[in-house]
Amino acid sequence: MSRSSLSIEEQELNELREAELRLEQLQKQFAEIPQRLAREQKERETTMPPLAEIEERRRRKEHDQMITTRGQAANILRDQNRSLWLLLLLLTATGTLIWWGIKLMQG
Repeated sequence: MSRSSLSIEEQELNELREAELRLEQLQKQFAEIPQRLAREQKERETTMPPLAEIEERRRRKEHDQMITTRGQAANILRDQNRSLWLLLLLLTATGTLIWWGIKLMQG
C-alpha cells in the first residue's frame, strides 16, 4: 500500500473516532435529561411560592411608577371632570337649540 492511501484511511479513521466521541457525548447528555428534569421538578415542589404580599408590593410599585406623584393623579381626575362637565353643557345646549327650533317651526 502506498503512503497516500494510508493517510486517507487514517483521516477516515480519525473522522470516525471524532464522530463516535460526539455521539458518546450526546448520549451522555441525553442520559442526564431525565435526572435533570426530576431534580428540577423536586426543586419546584420544595420551593415556597411567593407570598401574596410580595405580589401586592410589586403591583403597588408599578402603579407608583406610572403615576409618579399624587398631584399628577389629581390633575388627571380634574381634567376628566372638566371634560365631563363640558360634554354635559354641550349636550344641554344642543338639546335646547333643537327644542327652540322645533318651537319656532310649530309657530
